[in-house]
Amino acid sequence: MVKRRTILWGLLGATVAGCRPQASNPLRIKLLARSIPPQVLKAFERQNPTRFDAALNLVDIYQQLQRWQTHAQPELPLWQQWRQLIPLGDDTSSADVHTVGTNLVTLGDPWLESAVQQGLIQPLSAFSPAEALPETWQRLLRRDAQGQSAPTGALWAVPYRTQGMMIAYQKAMFQSNTKPLTKWADLWRPELAGRIAMPNNPRLVAAVVLKVLEHSVNDEAALAEDDFKKQFLALYRQVRVFDSQSYLKALVNEDVWLAVGWSGDILATLTRYRRLGAVYPQEGTVLTSDLWVAPADAKLTEAAQDWMEFCWQPPIATQISLSSHGVSPLFFLPDVDVPELLDQQTLLTPDYGEVLLPLSSRGREILAELLNAIDRE
Repeated sequence: MVKRRTILWGLLGATVAGCRPQASNPLRIKLLARSIPPQVLKAFERQNPTRFDAALNLVDIYQQLQRWQTHAQPELPLWQQWRQLIPLGDDTSSADVHTVGTNLVTLGDPWLESAVQQGLIQPLSAFSPAEALPETWQRLLRRDAQGQSAPTGALWAVPYRTQGMMIAYQKAMFQSNTKPLTKWADLWRPELAGRIAMPNNPRLVAAVVLKVLEHSVNDEAALAEDDFKKQFLALYRQVRVFDSQSYLKALVNEDVWLAVGWSGDILATLTRYRRLGAVYPQEGTVLTSDLWVAPADAKLTEAAQDWMEFCWQPPIATQISLSSHGVSPLFFLPDVDVPELLDQQTLLTPDYGEVLLPLSSRGREILAELLNAIDRE
């Protein structure tokens, strides 16, 4: 029997053969670790000289963009400081202090608005595959100069991996006498008070509440309704841990019974801890995407465009989906066939997931008022 990965890598080889070699300086990409499988990186490198640099989390990458913008020089270790006192003609140790040598970086879509506002990134050239994505995606990727959604604005990012929000849980706590978790509304169950962990993001809490109330996660008018405010405050009181970096650590350490988070984090954790389970709630999920963006002072080279297009080629998009616990946005296009290699669980998010758009200033004010009410309790 021919294994499915054998077929896939045969297709991948044909894809790589079509890439144009780059004879100039190598392309430099800073990406989120484990969001692109190593085989895909190596396949692209064989025909396009590229330096890939991985960061463990999106916060580190965003802070790097800020340092590049402010030209803040990193502190050198003691063993390298002598080079500052004795200039050498071939010294390149500080070459990236005032110029950005990285062409593309990974950015999570929640950071896109502030990255545009702060001038950390620059608009991209036209990217025809992304232009075929549904209208909500255009509102996510296209922004005005202030970072606000603008369906006809400049293209600031190209997505390459999409995840859905789901619930991970301690299996032992939901056996026999305890009802199983099947929907977002279960988070309000009295026995789960103080036993929940979530990322520290009020927008995600609002999205869950809107789902339970049968609104779109982007329905800002609903934020002003009394029912929303009541349920938002109630859910906040249920949660024990709000931590974007360590919400799953609390679950693994058995400090909580369940954690709400992103499928990429959760499914990767499940492979190491068999005592954990996970579910996409019945009301539907919320989508977030890892994006390619260009730092403000970076060169938008032909090789950078080649890399983004490479990630969207069907064999590569399939491999990204199989290996990174996410789904390539290619499979959100209306006329693209989904490969049989991808199982139903992997492709659950495109069927009933909503892209999470940034709130307007008024929407943020409403959430801030609710959070202030919680602080006063």
